[in-house]
Formats: sequence, C-alpha cells, structure tokens
Amino acid sequence: MQMKIVKWALISGMMIMMGSCANKKENKVYPAVHGLIQRVAPSMAKHVIVDSIPPENGKDVFEIYRQGKKIVFAGSSPVAAASAFNWYLKYFCHCHAGRAGHNLQLPEKLPEVKEKIRKVSPYRYRYWLNYCTFNYTMSFWTWEEWEKELDWMAMNGINLALVIIGTEKTWQKTLQHFNFSEKEILDFIPGPAYQAWWLMENLEGWGGPVSQAFIERQAALASKILERMREYGMQPLFQGFYGMVPYALKEKYPAHRILDAGEWCAYRRPAFLMPDDSLFDEMAKVFYEEQRKLYGEASFFGGDPFHEGGRAEAVDLTLCGKRIQQAMQQSHPGSTWVLQGWLGNPSPKLLAGLDPEKTLVLDLFGETLADWNKYQPSWKLSEGYHGMRWIWCTVTNFGGRNGLHGKIDSTTLMLREARNSTYGKRLEGIGIMPEGSHVNPFMFDYLAELAWHDDLPVPEKWAEQYSVFRYGKDLREARQAWHILSRTVYNIPMQYDEPQNVLCAKPSLHVINAAPWGNFRIHYSQQQLIRAVDLLLHCSRELEKNDAYQYDVVDFTRQVLLGELEKTYDDLVAAVRNKNIEKFQAAADRFMALAETEEKLLSTRSEFLLGRWLEAARKLGSTEEEKNLFEQNARMLITTWGYGRQHTVLHDYAHREWAGLIGSYYLPRWKIFFSDQLLLLKGKKPHPFDYDAFEETWTRQQDSFPVTPSGDGISMAREIISSLK
Repeated sequence: MQMKIVKWALISGMMIMMGSCANKKENKVYPAVHGLIQRVAPSMAKHVIVDSIPPENGKDVFEIYRQGKKIVFAGSSPVAAASAFNWYLKYFCHCHAGRAGHNLQLPEKLPEVKEKIRKVSPYRYRYWLNYCTFNYTMSFWTWEEWEKELDWMAMNGINLALVIIGTEKTWQKTLQHFNFSEKEILDFIPGPAYQAWWLMENLEGWGGPVSQAFIERQAALASKILERMREYGMQPLFQGFYGMVPYALKEKYPAHRILDAGEWCAYRRPAFLMPDDSLFDEMAKVFYEEQRKLYGEASFFGGDPFHEGGRAEAVDLTLCGKRIQQAMQQSHPGSTWVLQGWLGNPSPKLLAGLDPEKTLVLDLFGETLADWNKYQPSWKLSEGYHGMRWIWCTVTNFGGRNGLHGKIDSTTLMLREARNSTYGKRLEGIGIMPEGSHVNPFMFDYLAELAWHDDLPVPEKWAEQYSVFRYGKDLREARQAWHILSRTVYNIPMQYDEPQNVLCAKPSLHVINAAPWGNFRIHYSQQQLIRAVDLLLHCSRELEKNDAYQYDVVDFTRQVLLGELEKTYDDLVAAVRNKNIEKFQAAADRFMALAETEEKLLSTRSEFLLGRWLEAARKLGSTEEEKNLFEQNARMLITTWGYGRQHTVLHDYAHREWAGLIGSYYLPRWKIFFSDQLLLLKGKKPHPFDYDAFEETWTRQQDSFPVTPSGDGISMAREIISSLK
C-alpha cells in the first residue's frame, strides 16, 4: 500500500512538472500576444494557447482550433497569431475591438471551434500609417494611446508601419556634428502638431520651438513603441536621409550645393542638399549612426524628395535617387527605400536610378481614380512604378475630418484589378494610409480584413456580418441598416472624397467646400441614411448599453445633420437670391438650430469633444509657456493651420465636427454672417468683420472646454430622426 502511495506521488509530481513545463513552453511562444489577450479580453487568457506554425510559401498564416478544453491561436508570426485572436473575437464571440467604439462583452462560455480555421495572407506586407496621421490624430499621444494602437495593429495583421516619433532627437544629434547651436537646432524642429510636414520637406520650425524636455520625452516614447513593435515582429519604417536639411545649412556651408527648395502652401521649405555633393554622404552617415544609437536597427527607410512640389528642375533626378539609395545601403546594407506614390511622385527619372529589389513604393489612393492621374490608377499610369515592388494602399481620410464616407465597392474592384494586372506580379502588399485614423471605423475594419482574403468578400454581405460582431447580436434591423449604409455613405462614387459639413466652411453665399479641395455636397440619398439610423434606433432596447452601438448612432445622426445643414444652406442662398427676408430668416434660424443640436449631440461622446484634444496638448508641455504653445498648435491645426498667407491656403483643411469647436468657432462665424446678410436684405450697410482676425484670435486663446461627455446620445438621436421622418 505504501509503495502504491509513493508511486502515485511520483507520477503526480511528474505530471505537475510536465504541466509546469508545458505552461512555460506555452508562455514562451509569442509572449507579446499573451499580453495583448490579457489587456483586451482578460477573462479569455486562461482558456487559450498561443502557438507558432510555419509560413506558407513565405506568406503569413494563422490557424484557430480546439485543443482539449482550450482554444489555440497559432500563427507564423506574432501578428498572425494576434490576427487569429481577433478573428475568433469577431466571428465566434461576436466581439469587436474597434478604433472608435468597442464591444468586448465576451460570452460566459467561450464558443467552440468545431473545424479548424486556416487563413493565409496573399500579401507579404500589411502596411499602416501616413505621415499626416501622426499629427491629425496622434500629435499629443502618450504611451497609453500608443499601447492600444499597437494592439489594434497586431490584431489586424500589420507587419510594416511608419514610425516618425522621436526623429527630433535624431536630427538634434546629427546637427550637433555640423556646427549648429542648440537654438539653431530648435529653430529647425517644428511644434508637436507639424512633424509630418517637416519630415516631408514641406516646412521647418513652424509651431516651435519645443523644449529639450519634449525632445527627450518623444525619444523615450519612440523607444517604447519600437520595443513593442519588435516584440510583435512588426518592421518599423524609419525616416531616411534624403537631402532635406535646415535652410540655415546654406549659410554655414556656402561652398556646397544646397538648393532653395521653394515653397509649399506658402511655407518656406527646408533646403535640399544635393546627393552628389560630398557633404551629403557625410551627413547621411552621421544621421544613420545617430539614429541607430537611439533606436536600433531597421530595414526600411522613408523619405520623398520634392514631395508635393519643390524645385527639381535643375536636379538630375536619376543621379539623385541613386546617390540617396547608395548612402542608405552603406549605412544599412540590404535595406529598402520606401517611397510614396503620390501626385506624380516618385518620378520615372528618380526611379531609373534605383535598385528595384531595394525599393518599395506605397501606391496611395488606390481606391480612387483621380483627375491628376487622368482618371487612371497610379500603378497603371506609371507602368507598375517602372518595375519596382509596390504596395496597394488606400487613404480613406483627409485632415482627420469626421464626415462619414467610404468607397467599398471601388476599393474591392480596384484591389482586384491591381492584383490581376500585369503589374500585380510586383504587388507585395496592402496598406492603409489615412491622414486621420480615429474616424470612420467601419472602413478600417474592412480594409484590414482584406489582408486575409484571397477571394475578396461581397461588400454589402460583409457589412451585414459586421453588424453582428460590432454589436454582439444578430438583429434583423441592424443588418438592414448596415446593408443600406454599405450602399450609401460607404459606397460613394470614387471621384469624390468625404462630404464636408457646410457648417465648418468660412461663411459665404458661394461655399464650395469647407476645406481647400473637395466638396461639401453629399453623394448618397439623405432619406436612405435617415432610414438606416431609424432602423438602428429600433435596436436600442437590445443594444443601448453597447458602446459601439452608442458611438455609431451618434456618429450617423451627426451625418444626418450634415445633410440637413446642406439643404438649409441652399434655402438660405435661394432666399438671398430672391430677396425674401422672411424665408432667409427662417432658413438662418433653422441652420443655427441644427448647429446647436449637433453641438449638443456630440457632447454625449468623448471622441467628439474639443476639450480632450486641447487637454492632451497642454499635458504634453513641461512649462506653462510650453503648454500654451502646444495648445496653440492644437487649435491652429484644426482651424487656420497657420497665419497670414498660410492661413489663406490651408484654412479649415482639418476641420472637425466637435462639441466645443462648433459652439466657439463655427457657429459664431455664421451668426455674424447671417446678421450682415439680413442688414443687406433690408438695404442697410453691415459692419465690417474680419473673419481671419477672429479665427487667429481663437487659436491664441486658452479658454477651457468639457473633457467628459454629458447627455444621452440615443435619446437625442431618436428625437432628431423622429423630427425628420
């Protein structure tokens, strides 16, 4: 008997040790994914296994299957395993970790996986981020926001992403080698809201100077971001050295070939150091060495000479491209130069000097046939970027503006055409490059999932399925609503961008758009949109506590108000044309009432609060002076963009329909305009009003706005929709 007890004890001990070893082995596989699951769905963590599997023909793959009582998320990389987790969340648990609004109420018992799910990505690269995103959305982010962002990226399979945070420190260290004082360096570096356009060679110093504390904070944040990216197996796209230098370098090194690069939107560009000048190789070497010391190794580097213009007439672009790439290869052998395919760049002459195997072109705006491309895709017009490897990308958003829109049919068709074309042989990835990223969540989810579809989905069917995991329940009215949405606001003609709210436009009787470029006209049925929101409101009893549902109802109702404001504006213009004072007053009253209603509606969601944007900006500053400067950055970017001539060119480009901004900025402009028009209709002379002065004064203020939401968005939406039916 005693021997049996001893034997059983030995067996039990061995089993415990084996179990312990198994757990240790289990936790060694993609530990970053274990951490992600713990953050996103902590109650699921103990019921899953994360495992690794080989890629298929060099492409990422994931599997989902049952092993005993546990669910296995297996992937050929950490992001593939994280994508398996996301797929299980969506299609088994009916949960959704979205970019705006979320639904993470897991079922009490995890759903079984009866048959193994296996997905292979057709793409080597799944790319994410635009330079502009770092400012129109991320200007004032801390690690709290970035950790969530990186988790979303992993769950959506992103394996190549732009990282420009911390480049201030790289440039500071570089310029210290070239006789620049600290003041001169800080004069070169822009404020926190303008980093993107600095690194794209559009401007320098604007919105600054920043403090050393800010530079150190951003460098530390960059290191943390890069550490997590590497844990996920993501490749960072670093800023490369491509000839963009401080304008002051011309004076310090007059014997060298340093060009005046001209202007961009009334801003003086940084200078351009000719790549065949001896100083270029010297600066490039220092830049890459300092970058490596700060942030480690990388294999991908970005940088676009003569982005959106610049003086390139006297430049041998072929030699220029060759020398830039040579300097990159000398510092990082085998690395890849990543260029943006945008507005005719990169030019055929520049590409002629490059090694096709060490070059990758991001084909922006792939979902649209633009007039500047003679209504042809850029990849087709450029003959597949003349043999370079390329990634098909969408832009989906300009300026971070929050008008709902999508081109879901043309996105699907254009991607299919690109893949099946002669140039599809060199197509190596799919990318999402929005100027602003925390708006319009539906399109981001659709685009991210395309990375795991060899056979592309039917858009309207996918939209119906989206309603199930977005809200956690399969409701007939929600499916119907999303079917309508996929045929209206998310399926506008490909030649149009998102509709802009006329409320955000500088007041005039001749408004074409609120932002430079684009149009404020809607290109779908307003009545169909109202019908879709009404159908969603019929689901309120089942979904009223669902965060994603609450967000969508408020956002879609905001879009309804946008359409009503457009119609009311047309009534205003007609009344003035017909000199009908009574109709003008009625239309003006309705316009202001709609604007006030929108302000109140948006106050119910934190995503639409001006106060949160300004608060984040102030928190980033180290002193009261810097806090005020950063708030000024935040206010300028979404209104005037700059002052003087810059104000004229880019005003309201990044306008936002936000509570606080409507009440303090857009609505006061229209009230003054209506008052002046009424005087004119009565044959009286209005008082002169300087709109530019009003706007610039607003950017320099420090008055506070609410940072927490208030009110019941569902009830308000129901009242608004009922009044329009």
